[in-house]
Amino acid sequence: MNFPFPIIDPHIHQWDLLNTPRILTWPKRLLGWNRKLYETAIRLGASETDKRYVGRPDFVAHDYLPEDYIGDAAGLPLTHIVHVEAEWRDREGLGPVGETRWLNNLFSDSDNNSPVKLGAVVGYVELQRSDAAAVIAAHQQASAKFSGVRQMLAFDLDEGIMRFCPRPYLSRDKHWQQGLSLLEQHNLSFDAWFFHHQLDELVVLAQAFPGITFVLDHMGTPIGLGGQFASYGRTESARDVTLRIWQMRLQELAELPNVVVKLSGLFMPVVGWGYEHRAMPPTREELLNTAGPLFDFVLQTFGVDRCMFASNFPMDKVSLSLAQLYEFYGALVAHYPEENQRKLFHDNAARIYRIADLS
Repeated sequence: MNFPFPIIDPHIHQWDLLNTPRILTWPKRLLGWNRKLYETAIRLGASETDKRYVGRPDFVAHDYLPEDYIGDAAGLPLTHIVHVEAEWRDREGLGPVGETRWLNNLFSDSDNNSPVKLGAVVGYVELQRSDAAAVIAAHQQASAKFSGVRQMLAFDLDEGIMRFCPRPYLSRDKHWQQGLSLLEQHNLSFDAWFFHHQLDELVVLAQAFPGITFVLDHMGTPIGLGGQFASYGRTESARDVTLRIWQMRLQELAELPNVVVKLSGLFMPVVGWGYEHRAMPPTREELLNTAGPLFDFVLQTFGVDRCMFASNFPMDKVSLSLAQLYEFYGALVAHYPEENQRKLFHDNAARIYRIADLS
């Protein structure tokens, strides 16, 4: 599909395993000189839960930097990205600010010549800590493009599903909520990532903090909706229960004007389509028939002014290429007026993340 307007991708991740603190930094330093040995060690050393969640280790076990994303984006009119925190491992004191500083330097080095520029940074803050205000201030000092915070809250009791939060219901902690309240003072949004069965937590937060814009990441990640994943989605009736819970919570969230949604992340293995195991990626028609109705539901529920397409690359890359993903997105809304398409691919992300420099 030819897009007649520029595209902002409001959700990508970047990492440099050798030179920044990541979970695989030490394995990469010790064994990275031999790719086969390194990948074998990762495959043998990773838990079954981790391997199942990412689909294949090659999409997370190697660096993903601007040149990698630009290569993936070849042929697409992508002009800006929003970087969302990617589990930077130095979290003591002002440690998380290192990721924002690294990103600012990473993109400034190549911004003048790069076809894709850094539009905004969504950084990590451990909101329940007493020094949350200092960390936020340091993020803002590190980059003028710091526009939001994400602290992942996705948690499931099933030990076969990766946990991105140390305990359930962290959002109900009074100290955490005190930290969250700081975002309104600093004009920052909150990227909220919950699994589908946790979305009632976001309903409560959005009601309690009407002055904060909440960006629901990855459409609320309905576990196993596309097929079995861990204990979810084993039967059609089980998948129907997940669908009903997901739809009900999204309808509740849509009633709250301070909640917007990223149409993204639905091709992570946890959703259960199984594309990561196939020799050939899904066709556009297959995606339209299987995942298409889910995207349509979100678009109809929230409207074009409160949705934005995003890639979640490289995490969704295990299922399909960036070109295939955006071809699917384009086909989904090909019948929309161009003005509405531009909102979904560009304008809403620019507004929500305050991406002012679109030169």
